[in-house]
Amino acid sequence: MIRNVEILDSNGRLMFQKIYGASGIPEEVFDDFIANLAKVVSKIHLDGYVEYMNLRRTRLYYSNVNTTVFIFEADKNDDTNEMKLKMRNLSSQFVNDYADTIEKWDGDLSVFTGFNDKVDEITTTLLKLSLVGFSGVGKTTILKLIREEELPREHIPTIGVGIKGVKGAMIGNTQLVCWDLAGQERFKMTWDKFIKASSLIIIVTDSTLENAVKSRFFVRLVREEEPEANIVALANKQDLPGSLPPEKVEEILGVKTYGFVAIDPMNRSKFFEIIREAVMGL
Repeated sequence: MIRNVEILDSNGRLMFQKIYGASGIPEEVFDDFIANLAKVVSKIHLDGYVEYMNLRRTRLYYSNVNTTVFIFEADKNDDTNEMKLKMRNLSSQFVNDYADTIEKWDGDLSVFTGFNDKVDEITTTLLKLSLVGFSGVGKTTILKLIREEELPREHIPTIGVGIKGVKGAMIGNTQLVCWDLAGQERFKMTWDKFIKASSLIIIVTDSTLENAVKSRFFVRLVREEEPEANIVALANKQDLPGSLPPEKVEEILGVKTYGFVAIDPMNRSKFFEIIREAVMGL
């Protein structure tokens, strides 16, 4: 996801800013870092060409058109070519809309507030969420829950992968797309391929000791194959007798874990809160 957008003049003065999520730049140095970067970019005359630099968890894209500098910060697993295209669209739109205003700008930020909606439109991306876990832990039930579909009364195994959009589910400036990976052992050879380019991977367990221990496999898989992805776990089926508390499951897996009951429709909003916390933070 694109986490923030900054537009500055060649002196490093902020003209426009839109924040969608946490930044990889420490808050106490963010303003100075962006201002100094803008001054440097204006001197190297990129003239619409887009460059980027890697931070620890994110990537900064930057460009300039004449005296105006454009910067945005995105996740490392966002497609570089797509991000460059969005940067070019953003800069072109801003310059076209405010050519006269830029020349005479006196530091008044309010003259650019009309650009808010256009930035949202230009920077919107798809957020790939992968639900992983062994067969029968409740992945498909979770998918049906968030899509407000009828919840299944019996377990019907997923074959291969189920890919579903979630209508109206905007997380920051991203549109949610869920991948439900089949959990049967015979599909094991495909799991590493299906989780590629995921922004968030949720490991689903059934909150039994055996399944929680076994699910360590997915933690290793994610950290080896998609290390830039955010990862959390759901200790599902908390309504069943003998289920491990989420704190115990978290101790076993070594990743942030939330208790969950996928067959409870009231948990739909809780699921989106979990996603927002995982994706928009760092």
